[in-house]
Amino acid sequence: MLKNRGITFKLISLLLTGSMLIFALIFKYNYELTKKIILKNAEDNAKHIAAIAVNKIEGVLNIVERINQHTAFYMESVPQTKEKLHVRLRNVIENNREIYGAAISFEPHTIDKELKYFAPYYFRSADTLKYRALGGENDNYFNQDWYAIPMALGQPVWSEPYFDPDAQIIESTYSVPFRDNTTGGRFIGVVSADVDLSWLHETVASVKMFKTGYAFLISKNGTILTHPNKELIMNESIFSIAETMSDKNLRAIGKAMIRSETGFKQIKGFGTTGKSEKLWLFYMPLKSEGWTLGLIVPNDELLSDIITLHEKVIALVAAGMLFLSIFIASISASITRPLRRLAAATKDIARGSFDDCKLSHPKTKDEIGELTSSFIYMKSALREYIRELTETTRAKEQIESELKIAHDIQMSFLQKLFPPFPERTEFDLFAAILPAKEVGGDFYDFFFIDETHLCFLIADVSGKGVPASLFMAMTMTLLKAHTAAGLSPNEILFNVNAKLAKDNSVSMFVTIFYGILDIETGDVVFASGGHNPPLLYRKDTSELIPLECGGIVVGIMEEDIVFDKGLITMQNGDFIVMYTDGVTEAINDLEQEFTEERLGRLITENHDKPISELVLQIIEDVKHFSGTQPQFDDITLMILQYNSKKIQEL
Repeated sequence: MLKNRGITFKLISLLLTGSMLIFALIFKYNYELTKKIILKNAEDNAKHIAAIAVNKIEGVLNIVERINQHTAFYMESVPQTKEKLHVRLRNVIENNREIYGAAISFEPHTIDKELKYFAPYYFRSADTLKYRALGGENDNYFNQDWYAIPMALGQPVWSEPYFDPDAQIIESTYSVPFRDNTTGGRFIGVVSADVDLSWLHETVASVKMFKTGYAFLISKNGTILTHPNKELIMNESIFSIAETMSDKNLRAIGKAMIRSETGFKQIKGFGTTGKSEKLWLFYMPLKSEGWTLGLIVPNDELLSDIITLHEKVIALVAAGMLFLSIFIASISASITRPLRRLAAATKDIARGSFDDCKLSHPKTKDEIGELTSSFIYMKSALREYIRELTETTRAKEQIESELKIAHDIQMSFLQKLFPPFPERTEFDLFAAILPAKEVGGDFYDFFFIDETHLCFLIADVSGKGVPASLFMAMTMTLLKAHTAAGLSPNEILFNVNAKLAKDNSVSMFVTIFYGILDIETGDVVFASGGHNPPLLYRKDTSELIPLECGGIVVGIMEEDIVFDKGLITMQNGDFIVMYTDGVTEAINDLEQEFTEERLGRLITENHDKPISELVLQIIEDVKHFSGTQPQFDDITLMILQYNSKKIQEL
């Protein structure tokens, strides 16, 4: 009988079914690969077409930029009179068809001490050149974007396109600020040029792909400047269309476009038909203006050939599969029946429904029978394994939850709001910590002892994890409790050491650098409990000086320990870099340490950066240096920069 035959015989029969599956996978792979190639070619083609259009548009706008920048240079280089300004503006309009209108606008009482407003403006009207003086109580150009923005930024700016009701055209203004070099570069005005954007529609409309593909242009704020649907121009933006369609994908693409990115993405609308359809959008920025060109390609047209080809292949394959299925059905029936029972049992086991999984002991001794016996055994073993795994997982989740709470509590001890004293201009301070585990032993602190003395410290507890975090909390508490006006840092470390060393059965210790800054004089009194010497950077001499001071680690010896006292005077711009050994002893893939020398070079090369950027730069360099090596120790950095009060008063 067939049921007594070996599993080998049955598997040979089932190979025919397997061949159908293999063919289907090959077909699917071929379809996806072909589609990928077509999309890549379409993207390259769209990129080429868009680049031509972008270069053409930028070519026109770059002419305007160069003309305006040259005029601004002319204003700064040559003494001006009102007559010269009028001649210059007329020449700009007459000799440059790209420019609709041009103005040179001055700050109040600059070119004429009796005039608050002076801004001659020449513009085209039909075939003639007209003049209008800008300014007045009802025409305050100082508040206009084309004047205020370049003045504030100190650099040339293209305005957001707008509709000019007088000229009945869409314009964009390119503005360049200019200065009076005879008075130290004081800002005195703006050179502006208005560009009629009517030609953009024809230029963009000429860009096409396939039969119904088209291009459009948006401004740097997403406003539609050109589009086959004229009702959208200056009335809609890519974001308003995304909002109307409730399309998050289109909204994300719009953000990428105004960030001047390039991409090729699929969208479900934005066509001229008003229907929701699959489209491909290629977008490329106009760098200097901040505008973006979009190129729409219909999905059906893009994939029409491959869809037609695969529809025919699918029809042929379906007919062949039907014939093959009829042939195999008569042979495989007796084989698939017990396998279906095992498959159903497998689903029950996968869902954890062990009671619903009912398998009777096999009556045959072939491979199916042995497999059934194995399933029965697996069911019993798996039930027990899942029970044990559930208990283990529950315990692990509880531990992870407690560690997370411990981490949050530990981080709450540290001040993370910078600048910590915004009303204080005599110094600047920034710190950061990166624990090696959920909880660690590094910490830093800073606080005022009185109105003129700032206490600052950094420390590293031996060990890691929960014990180190508890020792850290106790050390922080003792340091604050023993800090009082009149006590020097070495006396404070002496008192804290006595408390920590008493009954220290776990033999844990902490390294501490403790300093007190007199913000009026720049004097810093400090002491060290075996900590890495901080580095003092002298701004005037570019020297990097280690602040070394005698003293052993805190908390390990209860006897009277002597901590030396150090004294330095910080000048304006000097800063102290404090760190733990997690920085200098970080290991890379070659088992090399980061070292104090590498840290010193990094500080010297980046000394002119703000201290917050310098801290983050050092941490990033340590992480990059370590490569794939896991972080084995906490990384903590703090920088204190002194800003002399005397210099500020001057």
